[in-house]
Amino acid sequence: MQKPLVPRVAQPRVEDRRPPSELLAEKKWTIKRKLVQNMLARYNYLYNARKKLHLITHNVSRQGQDNYNYLLPFYPYSLQNLGLSTGDLDTVIEKASINIQIRDPRSKWIDDSYLVIGQAYFYQGEWDKASRTFQFINTKFAPKKKDEYKTVIGSSQKDELSIASREKRKPPFGYFKHTFARNDAFVWQAKTLLEMKEFDQARSLMNIVEHDPYFPKRLAGDLAEVRAYALYKQERFAEVIVPLQIAVKSKGNRDERARMYYILGQLYTNYSHPDSAVMMFHKVIKQKPDPMMDFQARMQIAKLDATREGGSFDESLARLKRMARREKYIEFRDAIYYNMANIVLPKDPDLALEYLRQSLKVESSNTMQRALSFKAIADIYYGQRQYRLARNFYDSTATVMPPEFTDSAIVNKRKRVLNDVVIRVEAIQKEDSLQRIAAMPESDRKIFLEKMAATMRKEAEERAKKQKEDADNGIDPQAMANNNPLINNNMNNSPATPKKEDQGDWYFYNNASKSAGFAEFKKRWGNRPLADNWRRSQSGAAAANQPLQTEDENGNTTGTADATKAPSDSATANALAAGLPLTPDDLLKSNVIIEDAYYDLGKLYNDQLDNTELAIETYDTLLNRYPQHPHKTEVIYSLYIWHTKLGHTAQAAKYKQNVMTQFGDSKFASIIKYGSLQDINQEKKKEISTAYDSVYVSYSRGDLEGAMALKKAADSTYGLNFMQPKFDLLEAMIIMKMDTCEFGRQAVLNVINKYKQDDGVQEKAKSLLEALDNRAALVVYLSRLEIEKDKDNKVVDENISIRYPWQNPEPKFESKLDSVKIQTAMADSIKLAANAGLKVAPLPAPLKPITIYKLNATNPHFVVLSFKRVSKAIMDEALTQFTKYNAAKHAGESIQVANFVLTPEEVMLIFRLFPNEDKALDYFDEIRIDAEKIIPRIRPSDYSMFIISRDNFIQMNSTKDISGYKKFFDENYVTQ
Repeated sequence: MQKPLVPRVAQPRVEDRRPPSELLAEKKWTIKRKLVQNMLARYNYLYNARKKLHLITHNVSRQGQDNYNYLLPFYPYSLQNLGLSTGDLDTVIEKASINIQIRDPRSKWIDDSYLVIGQAYFYQGEWDKASRTFQFINTKFAPKKKDEYKTVIGSSQKDELSIASREKRKPPFGYFKHTFARNDAFVWQAKTLLEMKEFDQARSLMNIVEHDPYFPKRLAGDLAEVRAYALYKQERFAEVIVPLQIAVKSKGNRDERARMYYILGQLYTNYSHPDSAVMMFHKVIKQKPDPMMDFQARMQIAKLDATREGGSFDESLARLKRMARREKYIEFRDAIYYNMANIVLPKDPDLALEYLRQSLKVESSNTMQRALSFKAIADIYYGQRQYRLARNFYDSTATVMPPEFTDSAIVNKRKRVLNDVVIRVEAIQKEDSLQRIAAMPESDRKIFLEKMAATMRKEAEERAKKQKEDADNGIDPQAMANNNPLINNNMNNSPATPKKEDQGDWYFYNNASKSAGFAEFKKRWGNRPLADNWRRSQSGAAAANQPLQTEDENGNTTGTADATKAPSDSATANALAAGLPLTPDDLLKSNVIIEDAYYDLGKLYNDQLDNTELAIETYDTLLNRYPQHPHKTEVIYSLYIWHTKLGHTAQAAKYKQNVMTQFGDSKFASIIKYGSLQDINQEKKKEISTAYDSVYVSYSRGDLEGAMALKKAADSTYGLNFMQPKFDLLEAMIIMKMDTCEFGRQAVLNVINKYKQDDGVQEKAKSLLEALDNRAALVVYLSRLEIEKDKDNKVVDENISIRYPWQNPEPKFESKLDSVKIQTAMADSIKLAANAGLKVAPLPAPLKPITIYKLNATNPHFVVLSFKRVSKAIMDEALTQFTKYNAAKHAGESIQVANFVLTPEEVMLIFRLFPNEDKALDYFDEIRIDAEKIIPRIRPSDYSMFIISRDNFIQMNSTKDISGYKKFFDENYVTQ
């Protein structure tokens, strides 16, 4: 045989890279292959994927504690904040995907694998991917006949549209047949559309499958649950009851049934069906839920039995008292006392207050319940008009309430406004008391003042005696007398430090130690001048922020010292009589204070607290006591507006007639008659416009205090005028530039709420509010405000063209020629301005930031170690280590270390009490260096350190502005 001249080259074998599923699909679908593939597809990867998904979704818990005093969330978690591990869900997707790739596609468990993938995407929050997966199941696994080339979804069955896959599950063997995942995918597709807020599409899909004759009955409960959830998300709570009753009957999970029954009980309670509500709460208890839900259900039953027909108030209260004594409910005693207070509140507010105090005395880690108890006490005092107590308890509520607290906006608003209310109420009470004493006969007045002085001296002696006893027991009397009560309430004192021991030779007697210390100081701090407070930065920022007037403990300006406030230990009748309004001039001044306080209170009640009834009562009192009040016209006009708002037709007509007859030529009569100030002539308008121009010119030059003074003068001179919205908007801009935080925001919000009908003001005020949300660009933003003059009246008005820095990007010069053109244009503009007689003034220097914190070297100080979101175990360890350190290194110096919760996120260790700034700085330097050795398990990046005076600590605790103080500390102290 002849050999080929050229040897043959073997052709490379083509590798078949098709997935195993395609290769298996080419083989015959025999009974043996069907059994093997179905069994492996079900009990291998799919089984493990389902099991892992079940563990993930049932172990997730909702962030924060459920507030059972409000309607519970439909699910015990929020899908947007599940906190699920993305890696775990990816593992579920991977397992189900492998099952699809390696098993025969004719297996009846492949559609279940796709369903698990869609569910995993759903819990990941990947709504779009989940929706596409469920849609794929709908089209891929739709039923079709063998002779059909293409699947057609939707057919007419029994004169109705059908899109579901028919499941033939006749008993008894039908129950063991495989179910089509495609039908489940319809339900999950509806849930996904709800999370995507596609409510119309979800409702359409649910309507179709609900009336589908082939949609399986096994999914009727799941479909009812999705329908209930859709109505719940849209807050159509009355319609939730019927589908939720259907859904709860088909629920197999006991915890899910208990939650649905509890929500049904709440809905029945809200819609005044107490008997049905009690039945639902009893069903909750039968499900044996978690202890908290079981307890809350019993609480709801007790509250309903106290008020519903057939119930007993005394029996409900007695039942709660028995629960409070049982050991089973020890951890819920705070909530038991809270509910007892709610039950007795309508009949006996004083007893309710006692129960609430007992609730706060109970040791508990439930911050939500503590916030509810504090707010309940504050609400009672608020209703009783005891505003000082109400303010204090609202402040305590704000301190402990978690971020998800429902009434946080109300609490913060009332806490802020009630401080202004308290100042004016106490001013009225004080002046009334002084006037009553001054009105006494001279002999009786002298006897009264002598008794008061004796009482004050006795109380001062008792305080001094107690302080001495505290000092003998190792307690700092100054700290106990002057410290912020919130500090004493929140700080857990550490064990007593050891007594003072001998420390050896004094440092300054040892020349070697002195020389070494001086060298170390110079190396570390440089050549510092011999001066007091040498540790402070020499920037001058602190001096610029010193107060010009005396302030009280709340930071409110007091003006001059109170003449009637004599030292308690040396009080005499003559000293107390020095501040009494005994002369006509003093009496007139006292009455002016009362008049102004009533006038301001009426506005605060109506504008800030939305309490129009109390505002009317206040102004009625003002008119009765001072009929010739300088703002009488405005007061009567306000009464007309407020009575109209409340629908008091007769009273509103009376005050309207009063304005029109007695003050017919006033601006308020013009507003009532014409709807605006029609009677102002052109001369008056020009005068007001000029005043506005002056205010704005001062503002544009950076003289904010001068602009504010001119605005107040305009308000006093012209009162309410046609340019009032512009004046108020400009005032908000001034405040915003002074303080871009809470006060600036509140000023802008006041303008928005006050002028809701003025579209121009609304637009500009909302733009200012938006700018506050971009504080980093605020300075640039304010520098680009462009104020235009109206060409007709040549008056600066509120036509403000607002462009944000991010809307005006810096130009990019593509070539040198472009840069030259820009510079030439700028030079030409300057020449043109010079030829027009205009002066090109430089920009004003930036204002120094205003801070509420002040430097006081002689004030007692704390050293603070501040943590963010640290665990209790870490705090306890740090507390123990520093206590041991102080016992070893500072024995006898009475340095106490304790933990303090400023906010739920900010926790501190506070070292107290150092008599002055220098002592605090010395200790600060020491532990700042040794902290890594004292608490080695805590990373330095997890905490920060600073010193703070007692007065500044009170301010920081009131505002919760720890970042503001840290900035103040960095600017005013040298720490490196």
